Amino acid sequence: MCIAWDAHAQNKHQTNFSQRLNVGDKVPQLDNSKVLFKSAKDIQLHSSDKVVLLDFFDTFCTACIASLPKLQKLQDELKENLEIVMVTWQDKATIEKFWKSNAFIKENKIQLPVIYGDTLLRQFFPHTGVPHVAWLFRGHVQAVTFSEFINRDNILKLSKEGIISLPLKWDFNDATLIKDVEAKGLLGEVKLTGFQDGRPTQSYKYELDSVSGLFRTSIINQSIIAAYTAAYSEIFKPKFILRPERIELLVADSSKFDNFNSFVTSQVWLSQNGICYERLDKHPRSPIEQAKLTLCDLDRFLNIKVYWGKKMRKVWTIKGTFHKSDKIVTGNKISSTDFLAFGIDMQNKYPIVIDLVDVKESFVLPKYKNLQELNQGLSNYGLQIVEEQREIDVLVFEEVK
Repeated sequence: MCIAWDAHAQNKHQTNFSQRLNVGDKVPQLDNSKVLFKSAKDIQLHSSDKVVLLDFFDTFCTACIASLPKLQKLQDELKENLEIVMVTWQDKATIEKFWKSNAFIKENKIQLPVIYGDTLLRQFFPHTGVPHVAWLFRGHVQAVTFSEFINRDNILKLSKEGIISLPLKWDFNDATLIKDVEAKGLLGEVKLTGFQDGRPTQSYKYELDSVSGLFRTSIINQSIIAAYTAAYSEIFKPKFILRPERIELLVADSSKFDNFNSFVTSQVWLSQNGICYERLDKHPRSPIEQAKLTLCDLDRFLNIKVYWGKKMRKVWTIKGTFHKSDKIVTGNKISSTDFLAFGIDMQNKYPIVIDLVDVKESFVLPKYKNLQELNQGLSNYGLQIVEEQREIDVLVFEEVK
């Protein structure tokens, strides 16, 4: 998922939530004078009979800009039921220049109204990451979500029924989620739940909790696979990317473990399948021992056994005897062969790469579109990539029967 983190976002410790509007709250009447691409009087945030979507964005956010054609299409198709209003902290000159000069905006004929120079709406709907969407209907807040929940079905449901239940996007950690532990005299606790509405996603964390005085281990709103890989990374750092080919799912329903190859967008899938793990301990352990304990807890609660194994996979193997090139080569500078393997894996469109050469010298590689062109560039250094079947390390998820 690509979310741009707003460089102008307030520090979470400095954010004032006193004006925050919660789901169900009434929207006050506002002065919408700072509006581009539409008359300000036509935007009625506080009393509209249309579904009003306030989509907070900025021009630095690639995910925000990429979503504009989809939003424009929905606005055109559902104009009787919908009003999409873009909201940004950026000034009028910046937005006008961007709309006039950006080829993507012009090509897709984006004409959505933009409230610019905003400070007040951000106080009503505080956030640190954009896109950030507030759903309004008949003068009340109905939802605050990630942009992935904007679709035709949800818009028409809210328009028809007047109410909708969607997972809450909330970008701020809330220490009060662990309540009254000192009063209960709690010495320890382990809890595994499904997706928790309104909590920011968080990878593996082990720290002294200031509220309870206990040592807290937590993984918040992650997929099952992401929870395991985060805990494993505390034990050892793999030298490869954990692509789907390095996962072996021996389970009845693999769709519950991650959304690899799924048509369901990440935040929608996560709201249905994400998990939260939290553990409180009175006594500290080493980071490695605590991570091992976390893995045991996950195995026990999820009724699975997870371990590293070996499986046959189609791979690209870097082979040869490295030597410096005897001619001038232009292209991208590669610092080592393992860096090359990592870079190819990152593209996620070729087989997994295994580096059998392990050369730590830099070389220059021309641009390539396929294996043949890649090998032409590598031949300058006595190297080649061979496609073959080979046993590789995979993370196995096996259901316990």
